[in-house]
Amino acid sequence: MRGYTWLCASLLGCMSSWTSATEMNICVYDIMGANGDIMAVAKDYALAAKNWGVDIQPNVYMNLEKAQSDFDQKKCNGLVADNYATKKYNNFMGTVGAVGAISNYNVAQKVLSALGSAKLASKLKNKDYEVVGYMPFGLGYFMTTDKTWTSLPQLQGKRVGILASDPSQKRMAQKVGMVPVYMTFDNAASKARNGDFDIVPAPLIVYQPFEIEKILGAKGGIVNYPLAFMTMNFILAKGDYPADFGQKSRQWFSKQSTQYMKTVYRWDSTVPKRMMYEVPENDRSGYDSLLSQMRKEFVDNKTYDSSMIVLIRHLRCAQDPKFIECKK
Repeated sequence: MRGYTWLCASLLGCMSSWTSATEMNICVYDIMGANGDIMAVAKDYALAAKNWGVDIQPNVYMNLEKAQSDFDQKKCNGLVADNYATKKYNNFMGTVGAVGAISNYNVAQKVLSALGSAKLASKLKNKDYEVVGYMPFGLGYFMTTDKTWTSLPQLQGKRVGILASDPSQKRMAQKVGMVPVYMTFDNAASKARNGDFDIVPAPLIVYQPFEIEKILGAKGGIVNYPLAFMTMNFILAKGDYPADFGQKSRQWFSKQSTQYMKTVYRWDSTVPKRMMYEVPENDRSGYDSLLSQMRKEFVDNKTYDSSMIVLIRHLRCAQDPKFIECKK
C-alpha cells in the first residue's frame, strides 16, 4: 500500500509538471482566415513556444477591430496585428512602419534580424506589454485610379485612404495637398469599390484577394515607390509567462525572417508587372525629400521612436550611402 501511495504521488507530480506550462490565448488577425499565412506562422510559433514553457492557443480573426477590442478587454492574452494597430502598445516596434524609412526587403530583413538582439530587449517591452515577435507583411504602395499621376503636384486634391491609427498618414496627405479619407483594414476594400478613394496605400498581399485590378480600373496602377514597410507584430500583455520567454521568442522570429520574407516575395509576385508604373527620377527625389522631412517632424513630436529611426538609417546607409539622409 505504501508503494502504491508513493507511485500515485510520483505520477501526480509528473502530471503536475506536464500541465505547468503557462496557457495563453492570442487573437490573430489574418485577412485570409484560418488557412492564411499569418495563422500558419502563429501555429508554428505555438509549437516552438511549448519548448519555452508557454502553451499558446491562436484564435483567428478576420476583423481587425474585433481582434484588437478583445485584446484590450483582456479576452485574449496576446494580439497579432499590423504595426499601425499595435503601435500604441510599443512605439519602437510601431516605428518600423515610418514613412519612407525602409525602402526594400534587404534592409527590412536586416532590421528584423537585429530585433532579436538582447541589446534591444528593453525597447521591446514596457510595464504593460511586450513585443515577442514580428513577421514581414510587405512594402506598401500607392494604388491609384490613374497611372499618369507620378509627381507630387498631381496628387493635390486627390482623395487618399488613411488609417486613423497612424496620424503620420493624415499629416503626409495634408502636406501634399491630398484629401484624407478615413478607412480601416476591414473596410478599405469596400470603400475602394464604392469609389471613395482616388488613391489608397496598401501592401501587395491584398492584390488578389481584394481584386485590386477591378477596383482600379483600366487606367489604374500601382506606383513603384515604396511608402512604408509593414510587419505583423506579436504582442503579449504582461503576465505570468517565464521571464526569459520574450527574448527566446524574439530570437526565434529573427531566425525565421529569411523564410518569412520568401512568403512576402510570393505575395508580391501575384501582381502583374503591367500594373506597376514608375516615377521619374526627379519626382522620386521630391518624394525622398518630403518623406525625410516627415520622418524628422514625427521624431520631433514623438510620433516615431528616434531609436528605431536611427537603427533603420544605419542599416540603410550601409546599403545605400547615396540616400538623402546618409549624405554629410
